[in-house]
Amino acid sequence: MKKTAVVLSVLLVLVLFAAMALGSGSSSGSKNKGSDSAVSVTTDNTESKDNAGSAEKSEGKTEDSAQPPGKTAEKESYETGEGTVKVYTDSIGSVWAQISVPVTNTGDVNLYLSSGTMDLEDPDGHLVDSITYVSAYPTVLKPGETAWYYDETTLDEGASSELRVVPHVDVKAAKVDCIRFEVSDLAISDDTYGGIKVTGRVENTTEEDESLVYVVVFFYGPDDVLLGQAYTILTDDLKAGDKIGFSCSTFSSYDQYVTANVSRYEVYSYPTQIQF
Repeated sequence: MKKTAVVLSVLLVLVLFAAMALGSGSSSGSKNKGSDSAVSVTTDNTESKDNAGSAEKSEGKTEDSAQPPGKTAEKESYETGEGTVKVYTDSIGSVWAQISVPVTNTGDVNLYLSSGTMDLEDPDGHLVDSITYVSAYPTVLKPGETAWYYDETTLDEGASSELRVVPHVDVKAAKVDCIRFEVSDLAISDDTYGGIKVTGRVENTTEEDESLVYVVVFFYGPDDVLLGQAYTILTDDLKAGDKIGFSCSTFSSYDQYVTANVSRYEVYSYPTQIQF
């Protein structure tokens, strides 16, 4: 009888261990939560090339900047590339300067690019003009991407045709999300009054309504050199899930702004975001 009781006790302990093992082995499945849309579209008219200024095409997901366990997150890091100034005279005799300065995110966190100041110098290093509130496009930059500080402005008559730009950029770690909208139905054509015209559609792939949405187009010529830029700001609200058409043209009628000179072009669309 005593032996039977011992056997029953052993069997009971085994049953309890088996039940505990089964309980610890079961768990509820978790799903990845979707992030804000982050889409940049690059369209090539010729064979595509690798370029530091190329926008990365993504499938509606924001880059994850989380570090592996045990690795310390790096601080923000960026490189300011060599800027260029193209000076030209338009059809009515106005002297224009096209200013472009690339900034590349070389770190592992998103960056926010506030407006900067561009000093223009003549070949002797004398200050010709200082352009303030020069915007960067896009304003939120993912690791590995390149943005452009870009402006087109008039100069005094007789200004030197050989100018260099001394950039003063304002770049810091982003506190806002990197949001990119999907762009489709893209087409470029020579504008009736000079320059290049772009048409397309923007879709808000996020769950939030947005207003004052940017659409920015960069044109690249032979050897992947930046030709110029066109942009517009959509004043109509872009509600979550909606798609709306847009049209924009290059600001000036610089004679190189023709579709025959365009090897490829990039398009970014994103909401207006201000970071303090």
